[in-house]
Formats: sequence, C-alpha cells, structure tokens
Amino acid sequence: AAINRFLEEHNQQPKPFHWTADPDKIIAAVKRGHQVLDSIH
Repeated sequence: AAINRFLEEHNQQPKPFHWTADPDKIIAAVKRGHQVLDSIH
C-alpha cells in the first residue's frame, strides 16, 4: 500500500531522471569488487 501511495503521489508531477554518476568510477568500483571476490575463491 505504501509503495502504491508513493507512486501515485510521485507520478502526479514526474521529473526526468538525470544520471549524475561518473561511468568511469562505476566501472572501477565493479572491477575492484570482482578482484575482491576473485581473491576469496
């Protein structure tokens, strides 16, 4: 019920989503995550 209420209220005045994260930082974080997981196994 809470999710539906949120969606109803949010969709009354929707705003476009603007991606602000730097793709290079995301890729670097994913690579670090893979390195950590690979070192565990």
